[in-house]
Amino acid sequence: MKKMISVIMMTVIVVAMLTACSTKALVDYNNAVVKTDSEKMGKESMEIKINVDYNTEGLSLEKVTQLNHYKEMMFNITNQYDMTQDKIATDIYMNFGGLGMDSYFYKDGDKQYIQIPVLKKYAKLDEKNFTTNNYDKIFANVSDKWLELLGEENVLKGENTIIDTKDGQVKAKEVSIKISAEQLKELSEEIYKSLKEGKIIENFIFISDDRDNQDNIDKEDIIKKIDEMFEIVVFDNFEAKAYIDFDGYLIREKMTIQMSMADQEKGEPMSIQVSIDKTNWDIGKEQEINIPKLNEEDIIELDELKNIDNIIGL
Repeated sequence: MKKMISVIMMTVIVVAMLTACSTKALVDYNNAVVKTDSEKMGKESMEIKINVDYNTEGLSLEKVTQLNHYKEMMFNITNQYDMTQDKIATDIYMNFGGLGMDSYFYKDGDKQYIQIPVLKKYAKLDEKNFTTNNYDKIFANVSDKWLELLGEENVLKGENTIIDTKDGQVKAKEVSIKISAEQLKELSEEIYKSLKEGKIIENFIFISDDRDNQDNIDKEDIIKKIDEMFEIVVFDNFEAKAYIDFDGYLIREKMTIQMSMADQEKGEPMSIQVSIDKTNWDIGKEQEINIPKLNEEDIIELDELKNIDNIIGL
């Protein structure tokens, strides 16, 4: 489990990096990003695909089977928002090695809930255990670092094209981004630093803490493992494309990053590939957001999530 958390956290950092690259990456399409982000209403979807190759030499069939659950991971996130009413409804689908799970996140003013997969109960998120301010600060820092690293040589303008969107076929301008392995490494280190300072990593492994003695999770062990992965990771390839419609909105982004780790011990990841396909639509249009009314029996305390693996039988 410790290895799995390390791999997933490394992937979270990469996803944060790709998202940051998409938020304020290019001066040429910065206006489109600002215009899109400034809209208070709309819908967006993001498909994240993760492929991990492990060193399985010398492992038992049982261990290989366990690793295969984390070999191919996929997240489908659909978000509907109306910030004029401070409302958000997010549909989340996760798939780990063929095992699919659904979850939902709702925000209604200062009330925030996330549904726990399988249990079908909701955890209430408050300022003590969850705050969007931490994430906003992190992405602001990362965006600033990204702009600092990016140069004109990283921008490749494409031709006008037609793409398929939720609103149908749309004419758009294509922009490609190419950046070096050194730039990626520097950006990833900035993200990791921000995640640690914002205690995001600690929050992430909160539900994995205080398990049975055979699989007790130590936060320092996890952070040490991620530190070690950063020492040896090599960013092999990065590709990104952005599509801007003729109204000046950023309507689609596609990004892929490939990284490898040499001389890994058995059971450790040797390579990770992350692909993201993000789409925006209904931008600036009035939204009807339905947030369910929750009773006490629908709520689970966060402390109970520490033993969630035992509860759901993982």
